Amino acid sequence: MTGTASAGTGTSHPWFRDESRPAPSSLRTASPAEVTALLRGELAGLSVSLPGPWVPAQPFVLPRQSYDELFDVARTLLALVRRAVLALDGGWPGRIEALGADPADYPLLSGQDNTETAYCSMMARPDIVIGENGPQLLEFNVSGTFGGPNESHGLTAVWQRTHSERFFGHDPLLARVRAFEDVCSSRRLPRAVAIIGSLGDLQDDADVRFQEIELEQFRRRGFAADFFEPDQLPDALGRPGNLRYPLGLRNFATADWTERGQSLRPVYDAQRAGLLLLPPQSSGLLANKKALALVSEGRPWMTRAERAVADRHLPWTRITLPGRTRWEGGDHDLSELLLGRQERFVLKKAIGMMGREVLVGRHTEPADWRLAVEAAFAAADSVVQQYVEPASCDLELTDGRAVFTAQVAPVLSPMLFGDRPGGCWARFLADEADRSASRGVISVGGAGAAENAVLTWADPADAAASTRAGEAGR
Repeated sequence: MTGTASAGTGTSHPWFRDESRPAPSSLRTASPAEVTALLRGELAGLSVSLPGPWVPAQPFVLPRQSYDELFDVARTLLALVRRAVLALDGGWPGRIEALGADPADYPLLSGQDNTETAYCSMMARPDIVIGENGPQLLEFNVSGTFGGPNESHGLTAVWQRTHSERFFGHDPLLARVRAFEDVCSSRRLPRAVAIIGSLGDLQDDADVRFQEIELEQFRRRGFAADFFEPDQLPDALGRPGNLRYPLGLRNFATADWTERGQSLRPVYDAQRAGLLLLPPQSSGLLANKKALALVSEGRPWMTRAERAVADRHLPWTRITLPGRTRWEGGDHDLSELLLGRQERFVLKKAIGMMGREVLVGRHTEPADWRLAVEAAFAAADSVVQQYVEPASCDLELTDGRAVFTAQVAPVLSPMLFGDRPGGCWARFLADEADRSASRGVISVGGAGAAENAVLTWADPADAAASTRAGEAGR
């Protein structure tokens, strides 16, 4: 990293640049010390990762066309993944089996197939890098607990306070509330939501403060909203069949509770009493990377336009099953292809998170790669994906004193709530040593990546929305 007084080196990939706009750094009104204090102080305890001495001195600011493209790609590919999963036979239990998942990992599956189907894609966040053909979608996170909403909401509030330009970003917390409004309207339910979680998941007083911000977002839109722990369920929700809180936001991962011995029985009993818990547990199947492989391979029902979107924005992905496959115009035995062209591929467990079950061929010793490939084919529990070299952009960082320009290759995560855009979150590695140690995987939990919000330039029509988004986090 080199110290500089400039806003950038001019080496950002064109997808990230808008030459008609000023450098975001020229709009910064806060000193490096003030930016650092705001980020480390106001975001403390909100699960925002700012490792090391360097913090971003600005948001990622995209051209409007690039910003909108992220959500368009996410929405189109999510619809294709959803349809690919729904096309599997046997209802939701049959789909679990078809994707090689363990039914025990889906203890809150409601048994109401129509409801599970209606809302399985209600909340989703893909992970995207920018490649030669623009956005390349690497995987989906589909649940109520993925990272990004709180982080991007809080980061956006800081950037609105430290820059003279009112950048625009869809507010994830507001988008989520509006998705619940849609459910109330379609099912003729009262506006009352129970956020189901555990205080044991919260880190400190700042986490509790942000929990109140989440509740306030619902209350501002006319919802009765409260937080409930499992030991309060189901009695605190009201009389079975006529609950005071007919909707529940699932603010926990069942695997986390199971690992620490927290019983899911109270939540199950609340469902039996009439609670519509959203998103439903069927959403987890849309995050199974085998579903993404089905879309990449192509389904008979896909239109030519859908096939073109998948070819352009979804890297070649296949399930680790014996047999032959088409790749780059040739016919290959899949396992031999992976062993012969190791540097071109990434091996991923079909069910995994935070980059913990990912092996990048070009960053792996050949003997280790061979063992991993053999194990993946023996278990049929993984996918292989063609490696995408991520494009980079300039981002100003600060240590609280000076400002530096770094070349970073961010992972961009646009969020969707009920098909609405809900802001965009980014992770990046600023330090060369961190990038080397990461072995090609960028993850807050696994590789210590830093975080930022992804914004765009405000148009007059959405300036008011940008102002509300900034004020909501204060």
